[in-house]
Amino acid sequence: MANFNDQLLQIVEDYRAAGGEWPASREQIAEWAIANDRYRLTRGMAVAQCAEKLSRAMGLEHVRDQKGRSVRKYYAARIRENGQLVMKWDDLNAERPFMLIAAANRRNQVLGQCWQLKNDIDSYNDRRCPDEPIQMDFNFNVDLEELAQENEAA
Repeated sequence: MANFNDQLLQIVEDYRAAGGEWPASREQIAEWAIANDRYRLTRGMAVAQCAEKLSRAMGLEHVRDQKGRSVRKYYAARIRENGQLVMKWDDLNAERPFMLIAAANRRNQVLGQCWQLKNDIDSYNDRRCPDEPIQMDFNFNVDLEELAQENEAA
């Protein structure tokens, strides 16, 4: 049996095969899927979607610290519990061991996004502009310094 993500991608392909407008918004595809009885929520799916929305909301929630910086209010860390990795959430007052894990997890996410961007641009350059490739710089030190100066000036 296909996993849930594969089922969603099949809905996209079926939408396209049915002659749905393309390119399409995710709302157009979702409307088609629901209208054609292709998307039904089981209790497990509803819990999973609610959990995803909760984690997205927690990840976006910011507060101002004592120095006026915008900082996240909630942090996620992948913790080993009973032999399994579980994503746990804590707030900005989390204990140091939790924050060390949360920071390492976030850094790995950023690294993964950079790796994917590099692959995407390298592939694009190979296909579309090998003689004048788009150059990517993944050293963010200057950018971080500039942002810090902008925030201090604000």
